Amino acid sequence: MEYPSDWPIRIFTVSQLTLRIRDALSRQFRDVAVEGEISNFKVYPSGHLYFTLKDDSSSLKAVMFKYQEKYPDSFIKDGAAVICRGRVDVYEKRGEYRLLADEIEVKGRGLLQMRFELLKEKLFKEGLFDAAHKLPLPLVPRRIGIVTSPVGAAIRDMLKIILGKYGNVQVLIYAVHVQGDEACGEVVSAIEHFNREKNVDVIILGRGGGSVEDLSCFNEEAVARAIHASAIPIVSGIGHEIDFTIADFVADVRAPTPTAAADMVVREKRELAEMLRGAQQRLVGSMKKRLEASKLVLLKGLVELKEKRDFIVRYKMYLDDLSNALQHRFVLLFREKKTRLQGYTQRLGDLNPENILKRGYSITVRQDTLAVVSDAVQVSTGDRVAVRLHRGSLDCTVEATEPG
Repeated sequence: MEYPSDWPIRIFTVSQLTLRIRDALSRQFRDVAVEGEISNFKVYPSGHLYFTLKDDSSSLKAVMFKYQEKYPDSFIKDGAAVICRGRVDVYEKRGEYRLLADEIEVKGRGLLQMRFELLKEKLFKEGLFDAAHKLPLPLVPRRIGIVTSPVGAAIRDMLKIILGKYGNVQVLIYAVHVQGDEACGEVVSAIEHFNREKNVDVIILGRGGGSVEDLSCFNEEAVARAIHASAIPIVSGIGHEIDFTIADFVADVRAPTPTAAADMVVREKRELAEMLRGAQQRLVGSMKKRLEASKLVLLKGLVELKEKRDFIVRYKMYLDDLSNALQHRFVLLFREKKTRLQGYTQRLGDLNPENILKRGYSITVRQDTLAVVSDAVQVSTGDRVAVRLHRGSLDCTVEATEPG
């Protein structure tokens, strides 16, 4: 179609205008946060979330791609007040603008906090926090495994506490990242390594303080399940005293700080000495009670024996007869065994090749193969043989053979 050359404004096609609008909106609203109420909430089989944000006077269509990968447990529903962060885009086919959300937070609750609460509730229902699953700490560990960053104050403080109490205890450090994308997998690998090698008596998960984001790897489900599956007791010393992570709930013992974890694992020598003294005192007291009880039983027995003196005299001769009979039976038994042994000795002597040779017999072997010759067909004329006598041997050559 041709337009007059003097047309006052430029004419766009629908597609051209839509593209212009999309580019303008994309540039101006590339990173925005929008507050509103969820409606028409629907998750498609693809895992994408489609919904509408609305307030008292307006509504805005929105979509979040791969919603189910980011939020495995659904916590958003119709009517929820949320804050969405993302960018504005235009869906050209329908000429609609919508918000492409990257993050969704329920108003007043952060994403990490929501994930924390959802996972905590899930693992609690599965029983991962039950006291019945908690393992006791060893009284005196010979080897301590520490899963932490090799740099920073946490590892220095833990080593100072442990080696200050027991300079000869062995400490194995598994160096990991304690924040960032690699942290979760490395912590899980460390726990599995110690359980596979079985070279430590207790494991400390240690990390200094930080923000909720910094501690997030210890709120991962994989870390929680690795702790629960560990056959070695685990002490969590993560963050400050006010910080709580999922790992703290699953661990066998939760310490408020890394240094407190080290202090729990290794007892003071004075404390152990007091425990030993207490055990010694209880043992001595128990033995005294047993001895007193034994004395009473013994005294009672003596009284009864005195009262039954006639009974003892009556059976004394009977016991003597039994002793004599037993002694006689032993003499007969040993005599029988001796005779049998002598017979075996005589038989062994008769079968001894040395004794056979003494009686004039000999052993002939081929010199080339050292095989014993027991039949004339085993040698031929000219073969060399050795004849073993009782004393010495003969080196011979076969001049003739005569089959048996």
